[in-house]
Amino acid sequence: MFVATMGTGMLSCVDLDIPPLNIVTDNEILTSRDGVTAYMARLYSVLPMEDFRYVYNKGFGSGDAPREQPSCWSGEAISRDVTGVRYESFNAWNHAYTLIREANYLMEELPNYASHHDADDIQHWIAEARFVRAYAYFALVKRYGGVPKVDKFIDYPAEATIEDTQFYRDSEESIWDFISSDLDYAIENLPLVSEQKGRANKYVAAAFKSRAMLFAGSIAKYNEVELEYNGARVCGIPATRATDYFKQAYDASLIVDEGGYELYKGEWKDDDKEAQYTNYVNIFLKDTKENIFVRYFLYPDNIHSFGTVGQSVQTSTGGSHSEICPTLDFVEMFDGFDKDANGHFECFDKDGHYKLYNTTMEPFANCEPRLRATVLLPGDEFKGQSIELRRGIYVGDIENGIEPLLAIGTTGFYDDQPQYSDDATSLLKLSKNDVNNNDPSTWITLSDGTQMPRSGKSGMMYNPSTGCGISGFLIRKYMDPKQTNTDWNQSSTNWIELRYAEVLLNRAEAATELVALNAENSTAYKTEAYRCINLIRERAGADLMKSEGDLTIDQVRKERRKELGFENKTYWDLRRWRILDDEQNSKTYRTLQAFMAAEATKYFMDVKLQEQNYLYTYDSRYYYQQIPNDEIQKDPNIKQNPGF
Repeated sequence: MFVATMGTGMLSCVDLDIPPLNIVTDNEILTSRDGVTAYMARLYSVLPMEDFRYVYNKGFGSGDAPREQPSCWSGEAISRDVTGVRYESFNAWNHAYTLIREANYLMEELPNYASHHDADDIQHWIAEARFVRAYAYFALVKRYGGVPKVDKFIDYPAEATIEDTQFYRDSEESIWDFISSDLDYAIENLPLVSEQKGRANKYVAAAFKSRAMLFAGSIAKYNEVELEYNGARVCGIPATRATDYFKQAYDASLIVDEGGYELYKGEWKDDDKEAQYTNYVNIFLKDTKENIFVRYFLYPDNIHSFGTVGQSVQTSTGGSHSEICPTLDFVEMFDGFDKDANGHFECFDKDGHYKLYNTTMEPFANCEPRLRATVLLPGDEFKGQSIELRRGIYVGDIENGIEPLLAIGTTGFYDDQPQYSDDATSLLKLSKNDVNNNDPSTWITLSDGTQMPRSGKSGMMYNPSTGCGISGFLIRKYMDPKQTNTDWNQSSTNWIELRYAEVLLNRAEAATELVALNAENSTAYKTEAYRCINLIRERAGADLMKSEGDLTIDQVRKERRKELGFENKTYWDLRRWRILDDEQNSKTYRTLQAFMAAEATKYFMDVKLQEQNYLYTYDSRYYYQQIPNDEIQKDPNIKQNPGF
């Protein structure tokens, strides 16, 4: 369970009955700074991070093209290749314990080479190893609950028997406390400035602790699953610990303030939506003071394919594209466009007819800049092109207004409705397989005499397997307009694992939870939460909240979902809040389809359920997911999680 080969090359897992090869014990590694640096580089390279290269059925840093993005399991987006909720099927358990073993080895061996290094270096390298170990345990506990706590290097088979490698699961509470202890040590002993870019320092450890303890507090407060085995509560945390964990998250976030980090506002201008939009775009394309912990990529040695799967048809040069199509449900969280009484996009006028617009961007003219910088809206510009996300053309009479195309809540394709099939008498002209819109027979003559292809260049084609914007939106965050080649493995955008905005959101959420738990100093907590949320909203170009009394836990969560959208955080947030099963109860997500009205040469927008009618239902068993059976076969002391 805990055995792996060791070296500065590629990770390789082995079974317990095979002796480990190339374990690093030689003087060439641990007697020199370069050797220790190489060892550290390996540890960081395999941190279990849900970054650009994370694939639910392949693992961390798999190198495969991540078509099925985590945002397409959380309701943030839909994709033609994601037909429902996805569950991890790779062995995250083995990956994490391999890393833990390597970190433990470094912690134990480094003091033996103290004569070769400064005492301060030895201290902060051990602190780094403890940060890495905490990171690995966080990956375990958020998936499986309580797991075996291994705090020493097990030298099997040289000095340990197979029984020495077999452990019972420790309580979930004790694992969270172990993570907290490792991070406290790291905060106390790491340098203020990272030894190299991409490595931990005091403030990285503090920021990560704010995330981890917020997670622990949520489990203590909201989890309802319990499992006891061998005297340990391996699933669940006593509710009485919630206040302590939220307080730890809050206090850790304050430490980060000492490090000089700040919300990026390099191009931000007050009352200038265009500047605020540009500023927010560049948060994810520049190395700024907002970045706390980053995984750096460098072409051609260390690359990924996010710029491939997020690309529109118009701007794609190869590979796949249009795999991340934000839902209208996500877009409606933002402010600045017309909504009905239920908070849904208002596409009808007071008479129940579609509103007509001069452009597809017109409905979003006053939206908060953060939305436009997160989601590529229909008709917005990218790489010098207006990205056409049009579903079709309406050629019927418009004198008395355009009635709803389909009944609200209708599922399936427009094309499935007889009155809208693509024939000579249909009211809708819908694109079939004219992917490039070059066939003149697929073009429609508008009232002003111009001709237009039935669908937009990046809008959904009749056959969704062609890869188009099936929701009416595409992704903008992390998309680099300077990337010219969008074929597989051509992207080198850096992954921001921790940024200051998340720390402020962690603090606001922890503070709001502490207020709800009637903790001491609740008034001060509420004031600080309100301040943090308004800092986030100001930078986003959103209207500021007017009163502390308006701030609720639901509003804090909503702000978090907007700010951290498509950063692979929302899926885990919904899990720790234990609401993912409620949100995805036979859920079909909503889309916004743009149409041209031929007689008016104007556009209208139609709200529709995803045409493929994919249903999303989250199985609540996976709040504590299945421990890999291979690991239980290796260690008969391991108790499987409930329901598996």
